[in-house]
Amino acid sequence: MTGLPARILELVGLSLRDPRAGLRALQAEQVPLAARSAGLLLMAVLSTILLQAGFVLAPPGPDPVAIFLAQSPFQTAVVQWLVLILSAVLIFRVGRAFDGHGSLADAILVVVWLQLVMLGVQLLQLTAFLLVPPLGGLLGIIGFGVFLWLSVNFIAELHGFRSLGLVFLGMFLTALAAVFAVAVILSFLFGPEALTNV
Repeated sequence: MTGLPARILELVGLSLRDPRAGLRALQAEQVPLAARSAGLLLMAVLSTILLQAGFVLAPPGPDPVAIFLAQSPFQTAVVQWLVLILSAVLIFRVGRAFDGHGSLADAILVVVWLQLVMLGVQLLQLTAFLLVPPLGGLLGIIGFGVFLWLSVNFIAELHGFRSLGLVFLGMFLTALAAVFAVAVILSFLFGPEALTNV
């Protein structure tokens, strides 16, 4: 394998072995802002495909949010895209609030790259669920651990932070605030019963 696919696989391998070095190598590629923005949309579409495939294998229960997403791939893609944009903005703004030096363009790059790596993990999980269902659940747990590890290291490298523990704490508190905000929004969109599933 040569060219862009080979380079992407090389960067994925480096990111899994040494996330901070992986991000530095990715930044050195000087990906144009237009490509980074297009990457957000592409990741939203690919995530939608995997999520809709998951709904086929395991139809959503009474969760109104899951039902909303399962109704239309377009709705799912829009929600995924907005979540990715919000993630990039939060990574940028919260990091800057604590004297980080990362740019919004690089925060977008982090979100796109993290999502690309995790799509690979999700694809493995979906395949395992089809072949050996219990293995799919185990891969889900491992995948969550990989997501946290990569997120903390990528954000630390992006903003020049040294303490991974403090970065994790910042992620946790930001996630709590975001979940609270989403819960309020869902209560307006779907009614108070939606809060039981957040």
